[in-house]
Amino acid sequence: MYYWKCWRETRASFYVFLFLGVVLAVVPWKVAEYTVGDMGQARSFALGWLILLFASSGVAPLAGMSFGATGIAEEFFHKTAVFLLTKPRSIRHFVWTGWAANTLQFLTLTGAMVLVGASLLSWRCHVPLTGRFLLSFLPGIIMAFLLSGVTHLLGVLFKNGRNGFMGSLGLVIVFPLACSVVEYLWHIHLLSPLDMYPAELSGMVRHPELLSTLPPLWPSVGWSLVALACPFIAQLVLERTEV
Repeated sequence: MYYWKCWRETRASFYVFLFLGVVLAVVPWKVAEYTVGDMGQARSFALGWLILLFASSGVAPLAGMSFGATGIAEEFFHKTAVFLLTKPRSIRHFVWTGWAANTLQFLTLTGAMVLVGASLLSWRCHVPLTGRFLLSFLPGIIMAFLLSGVTHLLGVLFKNGRNGFMGSLGLVIVFPLACSVVEYLWHIHLLSPLDMYPAELSGMVRHPELLSTLPPLWPSVGWSLVALACPFIAQLVLERTEV
């Protein structure tokens, strides 16, 4: 099955990211250990939660980019696309099976980070976890979906997964800078994935009650649709590609 082929290609990277994610998930607990005496349990929990949030928002999208660079795009690089795309299976099957394999991996990675980090923080600071707290990780998950899809799409366009990864990395660096420059010079706010994060993020340590702030709805919905559109576009491109 093509799913297992995708898993064999990415399992080493998955284990590396999983180890890194679990290690980073322990850091907020240690920070809470050191700061709880000076800051109190609520503010110490808020600081640790923000560290966990930023760590997962960095690791999961990076893993999404790494996994998105595999699959059908690499078949062109290894000269196996001719054999694969002339099989009885449809192109849609290969595109969406690869997408599902990648998605399952970074969702597992994010789930492991949240489970370890949030459980340790809740236990140390005696703060019960709620659904509103856990929804604060939604923007990072959507960002991972988005970057995985963009990397996959660019890999198909370039017919090389590594070039897709580099192109996606370039977008991650250039796009936020371009948004900042446009807003600074012309006071025009361009739509950005960062809009998914609550504006109150910076004040959550001083005001821990803000931790229950939900991510903005429409930016989250909009960028989720963009993330889902990427494999659709990749499928359309492949259906019109001569192998």
